[in-house]
Amino acid sequence: MKDMKRKFFEAVDADASYRFAKKMETYRTNPVLGFRTAGSEAERMTGEMIREEMERIGLADIHKDEIHLDSWEFKKAVMRYEDHTGRVFEFQLGAYQTDFHTEGFQEFPVVYLGKGTAEEYKGRDVKGKIVLVDINQREEWWINFPVYQAHLKGAAALVAVQENGYGEIDDTSLNAQDIAGPADAPAFSMSRADANVLKTALKEEEEIVVLFDAESSVRKDQLSYNVWGIIPGEEEDNKILLTAHYDSYYSGFQDDNCAVAMMLGIAEAFLKIGYRPEKTLIFCAMAAEEWGIVDSKYDWSTGAWQQMFKISLSGRGKSWQI
Repeated sequence: MKDMKRKFFEAVDADASYRFAKKMETYRTNPVLGFRTAGSEAERMTGEMIREEMERIGLADIHKDEIHLDSWEFKKAVMRYEDHTGRVFEFQLGAYQTDFHTEGFQEFPVVYLGKGTAEEYKGRDVKGKIVLVDINQREEWWINFPVYQAHLKGAAALVAVQENGYGEIDDTSLNAQDIAGPADAPAFSMSRADANVLKTALKEEEEIVVLFDAESSVRKDQLSYNVWGIIPGEEEDNKILLTAHYDSYYSGFQDDNCAVAMMLGIAEAFLKIGYRPEKTLIFCAMAAEEWGIVDSKYDWSTGAWQQMFKISLSGRGKSWQI
């Protein structure tokens, strides 16, 4: 056993895993921010890349299992603002799984409404405007609440700024989490540094005008794929599952390309040394860890849930009883 462990660690190629994690950044929904969102063409192409890598390293019984979801293609969200001195600012915004298209730069009034509660809308007309709000999702409420409040008030979109809770590493950081709700309640995110430019102007005026160019598309009942292969074990009925997701945000090297690459690196090292495990090892790259469902209170791990409850147990009997 000690000799096998030594051989395994000698066979591990961390540099190759690093290169594959970087390679996974090739396909992007948003070329600037690097999103690779649930059910997008970028996600499907990355899934095929992973399948080819599994084939290259020699995994057995490789599958691309279809999953059905509400896809999201977020291509861009860019805002421009000219202050009273003539200085022009351009902001890159993050987004949530909602549907919004400007067809190029369009003018929108922007208003700032604090936390975006019902009380803060009193006496304010926000119809057709962009509503800027602060949010602390860790200690107060989730993003869907202020977004839907803005939607019910007729706002064109809501832009959330993480004041605490998430995205605290730097004032320039962008942050966005899962959103549960309707696709026609548009939602975007902005860094604190960029939002402070607008807030400074909004101290002098009740609203300001910006140019906004956004393309975020949600399509129901689309396809993506969970990709998996195995190293057969001596015990047919006992299995160990190693899994990581391959949708990603902000280029995704840490979340979750590294885990996918590490998982495949482990598989390749086992295969290089000819290791035969007692239990079958399943290596599965899941699509749609975030997003994937609209009009729902819940939106996490769509790909994993479908693998366990829509595909394996119904379509392959006991193959995934782990």
